[in-house]
Amino acid sequence: MIALQLTPRDRRILIVGVAVIGGLTVTAKGVPAALAWQRDRVDSAAVFSERLALARASVRQLPALRDSLRARQARVAALDTTLITGASAAAAAGTLASLVEDFASDLDVKANAIQIRADTLSRPGLTRVGVRLIGVCDVAGLAAFLRTIETDARAMSVRDLAVTQPDPAGPDAKPEMLRVDVGVDALALITPKRGAR
Repeated sequence: MIALQLTPRDRRILIVGVAVIGGLTVTAKGVPAALAWQRDRVDSAAVFSERLALARASVRQLPALRDSLRARQARVAALDTTLITGASAAAAAGTLASLVEDFASDLDVKANAIQIRADTLSRPGLTRVGVRLIGVCDVAGLAAFLRTIETDARAMSVRDLAVTQPDPAGPDAKPEMLRVDVGVDALALITPKRGAR
């Protein structure tokens, strides 16, 4: 085996060469990694500062949002009183039929029949229900009945109206009676009972 003897000059050159190669390696690999790490830290700091700014803005808006929520809750509560409610569309239509029948009896409209019209498929939420009243009344009773339905606080409306005179050749001494066929629609809020499907 051959033993190599390094002179002091060769040792210095070898040490300087190793140091230069090590420095170049550290510079080539370490500096980009350090810069990437620093960019990641800056980006995550920017994201957190944006989140902090949004959180602070939300805290400043909280009183206004609470007031807005209270106003919306008050409007919803007021709207709930104008809707007919029921566990199903049929139940809501039954409530509407009862209201229409009460209006008719209060205003001297003789109800011969009341037909309920409701969706057979009942889903929670808003739906339209209707009833049809067939009865007999005079002109003043019919006008009062229609006005009562249209001006009631609940969301009801007269959908259609057919008026006929059952006895056109009747005596003049007898008050004129009209046969009316009135369709009444209403907006109903279906709120099923818990556990019902």
